[in-house]
Amino acid sequence: MKKDAIGKSLNSPEAKWGWAAHFLALAIIFSSSLWAFLQFDDSPIFQLYVVIAAVIAYDAWGLIYHYFRRHLTLDLVLEYLLVGALVILLFFWTLFS
Repeated sequence: MKKDAIGKSLNSPEAKWGWAAHFLALAIIFSSSLWAFLQFDDSPIFQLYVVIAAVIAYDAWGLIYHYFRRHLTLDLVLEYLLVGALVILLFFWTLFS
């Protein structure tokens, strides 16, 4: 019987739908963040708060996803944190310049 990267049977419902649940969560994070960002179009500080919350949620999602896939490394953690920091800085400069 074939198994996936974390030892689950490829025929199990978890193996078939587990990836969909992860990416559905990611789609919810991005769509709700976009909605909230657009709702606060008159307040740059609240937009920045939305971006910070979105980055934190995205980083948490990425770390959980790679932890469950057993691919989580220190390099990957640093990459998520640095990309998140870059996104926050870019939005900060865009919103307040």
